Amino acid sequence: MGKGYFTQPSLSDNRIVFVCEDDLWEVASEGGQARRLTNSRSEIRTPVIDPTGQWIACCAKEEGDPDVYLMPADGGPLTRLTWLNSVTHIVGWTPDGSSILFRSIHQAVHHRGSDAWLFRVATSGGPVQRLPFGPAVSIHHQQDGPGTVLGRNSSNNSRWKRYRGGMIGEVWVDEKGSGKFRRILEELEGNPVCPNWMGNRIWFVSDHEGIGNLYSCDPQGKGLQSESCQNEYYVRDPAFSQKQVVYHSGGDLWSLDPSVTQNRERLIPIQFHSSRSRIQRRFIYGDSNLEDAVLHPGGHEIAILARGKLFSMPHWEQEVRQYGHRHGVRYRLPCWLPDGRMAAISDAVAPVSKSKKQNPPPIEGDEERLDVFALDPSEQPEKSYSLPVGRIQEMVSSPRHPHLVLTTSRMELHLLNIASGRTIKLDASKVREINDPVFSPDGSWLAYTKHLSLELTAIFLVHLNPDSEGRRLKPGKPVQITDPVRYDFAPYFDPEGRWLYFLSARIFNPIWDTVQTGTTFSRSIKPYLLTLQEVTCNPFLPQPHAPGAAETPPPPVEEKAPTAEPNEAEKGKNESETQSPRIPQLRIDLDGIQERIVEFPVPEGLYEQVIGLPNKVLFTETPLLGAIHGEGGETDENTQGVLWVHDFEKQECEVLAQEVDQVEVNPSGKTMLYFCGNQIRILEAGVTVPDELENDGSPSRKSGWLDLSRVRIAINYQDEWSQMFREAWRLQKEFFWNEQLSGVDWNIIYRRYESLLSRIGSRSELSDLIWEMQGELGTSHAYEYGGDYPFSPQYPVGQLGADLEYEPSRKAWVFRKIYRGDVWRSHQHSPLAEPGHSVQENDHLLEIGGLPLDGSTSPGELLVHQAGQAVQLTVKTPGKKQSNRKIIVKTLLHEGKTRYREWVKQNLKFVEEQSSGRVGYLHIPDMDTEGIAEFHRGFLSQVDREGLIIDVRFNAGGWVSPLVLEKLTHRHLGYDVPRWGSPESYPYHTLRGHLVLITNQFTGSDGDMFTASFKQLKLGKVIGKRTWGGVVGIDGRYHLVDGTTTTQPQYSIWFHHAGWSVENYGVDPDLVVEDSPQSYSNGIDHQLKRAVDVIEQIREKDPLPKIRDFNGNAR
Repeated sequence: MGKGYFTQPSLSDNRIVFVCEDDLWEVASEGGQARRLTNSRSEIRTPVIDPTGQWIACCAKEEGDPDVYLMPADGGPLTRLTWLNSVTHIVGWTPDGSSILFRSIHQAVHHRGSDAWLFRVATSGGPVQRLPFGPAVSIHHQQDGPGTVLGRNSSNNSRWKRYRGGMIGEVWVDEKGSGKFRRILEELEGNPVCPNWMGNRIWFVSDHEGIGNLYSCDPQGKGLQSESCQNEYYVRDPAFSQKQVVYHSGGDLWSLDPSVTQNRERLIPIQFHSSRSRIQRRFIYGDSNLEDAVLHPGGHEIAILARGKLFSMPHWEQEVRQYGHRHGVRYRLPCWLPDGRMAAISDAVAPVSKSKKQNPPPIEGDEERLDVFALDPSEQPEKSYSLPVGRIQEMVSSPRHPHLVLTTSRMELHLLNIASGRTIKLDASKVREINDPVFSPDGSWLAYTKHLSLELTAIFLVHLNPDSEGRRLKPGKPVQITDPVRYDFAPYFDPEGRWLYFLSARIFNPIWDTVQTGTTFSRSIKPYLLTLQEVTCNPFLPQPHAPGAAETPPPPVEEKAPTAEPNEAEKGKNESETQSPRIPQLRIDLDGIQERIVEFPVPEGLYEQVIGLPNKVLFTETPLLGAIHGEGGETDENTQGVLWVHDFEKQECEVLAQEVDQVEVNPSGKTMLYFCGNQIRILEAGVTVPDELENDGSPSRKSGWLDLSRVRIAINYQDEWSQMFREAWRLQKEFFWNEQLSGVDWNIIYRRYESLLSRIGSRSELSDLIWEMQGELGTSHAYEYGGDYPFSPQYPVGQLGADLEYEPSRKAWVFRKIYRGDVWRSHQHSPLAEPGHSVQENDHLLEIGGLPLDGSTSPGELLVHQAGQAVQLTVKTPGKKQSNRKIIVKTLLHEGKTRYREWVKQNLKFVEEQSSGRVGYLHIPDMDTEGIAEFHRGFLSQVDREGLIIDVRFNAGGWVSPLVLEKLTHRHLGYDVPRWGSPESYPYHTLRGHLVLITNQFTGSDGDMFTASFKQLKLGKVIGKRTWGGVVGIDGRYHLVDGTTTTQPQYSIWFHHAGWSVENYGVDPDLVVEDSPQSYSNGIDHQLKRAVDVIEQIREKDPLPKIRDFNGNAR
C-alpha cells in the first residue's frame, strides 16, 4: 500500500470524492479504502458532489480543452454538458441541484481570462447562462438563508505565498439576497480565498498569520477567529458540509469538525492502491525531445542530447551508443575532446564519503559536475571534475588539447584542463555574462564576447600559451581586439589562421516608419573580419589572374600539413591514431588589430552566425518579420534562416540552404551540421546542395538528413520527476534576485517538498508540487508551465464570433450579439460579418450542417472539431416570411481578439459621447508586442484630442513600458505651419491634452512599472484599483528535461520614489473606484465613467490654449 497525492476534495454526508493521479476517487468520510471512479485519458479536476449525493460534476478534457462533465456518484460514464473549450473549474451546484455552476473564459476579453465570469448549465445540458455578478472565481449560497458570498481574483494563495498585492482575494457578501454585495475583510493583512457559508459564519483560507489556514467571521467581516492550525503546508481546496470541512494540505486530506473545540483536525487515513498507470515506463524517439547535437572532431559521427540523455551515433551506419546514467540524471552541453572522448555537464549525485558526513546531510544533486566518458560508452564516467561556482552556461572544447572553456552565470570565464584537473579563471565581467567562447585552430588562443557596458560588447582574446601536450598553460591577460559601435559578438577563427570573423551591430541605416515620424535600425548587423597578421590582405579584393585561370590566392601564414577526415572504419581508434595532425602555432599581431577590420560585401541584415571554412566563410541570416504571429497575426511566414557561403577563390556568394536554425562545423572545416526544427542535416561543408536533393527530406547519406528515430529513449517518470524537481530548486537557488532568497531557508524548503515526491503519480501533480515549493519564495514571477503531459485529444469547437441565447418561447437560438471586430483583418472578426451573409443580431440560428438545433442541442455541440472549417448555417430573420437561408462560413479557432476589439470600440464610443469627441481613449492589453501595437493604433489617431484616457486594466505586462512613456513625456514646443491646411504639433505626434490612467488589480508586471512611472512623472491622475504588485522580472531561459519552463525571479525593479515597495504591494491609484458585482449587474463601468468625469473636470479647470491661426485669428 502506497500513498497518493490527494487533492481537490468534495464532500457529501458520508463520503469524500477527491483527485489523485488525474482521476476521481472516493473514500468514506472517516477514511478507509479508496476506490477509483474514473480511468480518464485526460486530466480530471475540481469534482463537486451534488446536494443529493447522486451526481458528480467535474472539469475534464476528454474531447479537447476543458469542459463540464457529469457522472453518477457511484461511477459510470462521463457525459459532456458544455461545448466551450474554456472551463477553468467547477464552482458548485445550485441549492436545488438542478444546475452546475462553473467558471469559463469563453467570453473573456483579456489575458489569462482574468475577466472570466461564472456560468450555470442544467444537468440535462443545453443552454449555458451567465451569472450577473461580473468576474469571479467562486460563489456559495447560504444553506438555510438568503445569503450569497462571492470570491474574486484568486482561489489559491499557495502559489505565491504571503502575497499582499492588489490581486489578493476579495470576499463580497450579499447577506439578504437583494443583489447588493458588500466587500468584507478589506483590512485583513492576508490573502483571503475560497469563502463559503457554514452556518451563520463565512469561512475562508487566509495566510495573514504566515501559513494558509482556515478562518471564519460573521457576514459583516467581524468576529474573526482561527479554525485550523496547519503549521507546514497551506490549507487548500476546502470542501464544506454542515458537519465538517475537508481540505488538502501537503498531499493529504484533513477533516475538521467545527462542533468541537479540542482535537478538531484529523488526518484522514486513506488506504490507497493504484496501478500507477501514469508513471509506467515510456519509450520515445530522439527527434521528439532533441536538445543539442555536436559533430565529432573527425566529422563521422555526432553526439546527441535528447531528454537530458547523452548519445552518440555514426551518421547513417552502425549502432547508437548511450553514455551515463539511464535515469534520474540530466546531462547538458555535450562536447567532444580532441581524442574522441565525450564530456558533458551532469547533475548525477556524487557519492558521499563516510568520513565527510554532515548534519543535516547535504542536498543530493545540489551541484553539477563535469563527467568525461571513455571511448567505450559506459554508465559511469571515466572521471568527474568539480566545476566553478554558478551554472555553466556554455562549454567548448579545444580542437587540439584536452581543454574545456566554461562560461558561468557568475559572469566568469574559466578553462578546465582535463589533463591536470586544474581550473583557471581567464576573465570576469562586472556587467553581464561572457558569451561565445571559441578556440583558435591550434588551441593556443581563445576569443569571446564581453560587455564593456550595458550598451557595448566587444571581442576579446586570451593567449593560453599551452605547452606542446597542453598539460601546462600560462594564460596571458585578456586583450580587447574590437572597438564596438554597439555590439560585437559571435567570433570565429578562420581554420587557416588568417582571420577572425565576427558579427557586429554597427550600421545605422534608418528604416523609416510608415505610420509615424520615426525610424528603426532593425537591419544593423553585418559580418566582419579582422586580419590576424599585419601582412594579411583584405580577402574580398579580387586577386589578379589570367582569363580562365583561378585567382592567385593570398599567401598562407605558415605551411600546414594536410588534414584528413577519418572514415567509418577509423571510428573507435585509440587516442594516438585519431589525434589531428600537428598544426603550427598561430601567430597574432595584436598591435593595431582593431584597425584591421574588413566589412563583408553583403547588405546589413539580421545575421546570427559566421563560421570559417578553408577559403570560404558561412553566415546565417534570418528574415525581418513582424513580431505578431499566428492566427490573426500579420504573418505566418517562415522565421528560420538562410545559410550563405562566400567563396574567396571565386569571389561569389550563394545560398547553401534554407530553413536553417543553427549551424556547426567540425574543427577541420570539412563537415557541416545544421538544425531545421527537430531535424538534423549533415553535409560536406560549404558545398551547394544539388537541386534534386533540396526537397528530399528522407534520411540518407545522399540527402544528408539523419534518422533521429534511431535514438531510442526510455523514460522512468519517477526518476525523471525527481531530477526535474531538484533542478527547479537548484535554478531558484542560483538565480533568485537576492542571495537571501527572501529570508527563506531554501534547504529546509527542499526537504519539505521533496518528501512528497514519492507520492506524485502524474505530471500535473509534479507541476502542483513545484508551484507550491517555488511559492515559498513569496515573490512574483516564479512560474512553472509546459512540459510533457499525457496525450489529450484536441477537437476544438468552431467559433462564430457571436453570443447565442436559447429562447424557449421561440424554441430558437438567437444571435444576441455579433462581434464584428476588425472586419478588415482575417481571423479577427465574426465570420457572420463577411460580405454577403447579412446576418443581423436577433436573427435565429436553426441548423448547423443540416442538423437542427433545439433546447438540448447547442451550437457548440455541432461545431466540435470544426474550428477553422467551412460550415453551413441555416439562418432565419424573425418576422419575415420565407426568410430561411443557408450560408457558408469559415469558423474561428479563437474569438478572443474579436471580442477584445468590440470591447475597445464600446469604451471609445462611450468616452467620445460623454466628452463630445474632445477626449480620446485607448487600451493597452500588455507591455509586449500586442500592447505596443495597440498603443500606437490608439495614440496616433487621437493625439490631437484635448484629453486622453489610457486604460491599462488587465495589462499582462511585458517590457515595452519605457517606449510608451517616452511618447507620453514628449512636450509640445510649437507648430509646423504650412501655407495651406492645419498646423502640426512640434515635435510630431505630441499630445497637447491632459492624461488620465485607469488601472485595476489585474494590471501587472510591466503594467505595475508603467503605473508607478506614470505617477512618478506626474503625467496625470490614476483612477481605479491598486495594481497586481509583481515587478521582479524573468527571462524564461531555462527548461527542464521534458520541455517545462521554470522561471526564476531575478531582475528586481527599484524606483526613485518608491524604492523596492512596488513588489508584493502594487501601485495605489489617486482615486479608488471599486468594480462591485452590482456594477456588472447594471452594466456600468464605474472606473471608466469616473475617468471621463475627472478628465472633463481637469479640462474645464485647465483648458488648453486654442491653436493659433497664424493668419492672425484664434482657432
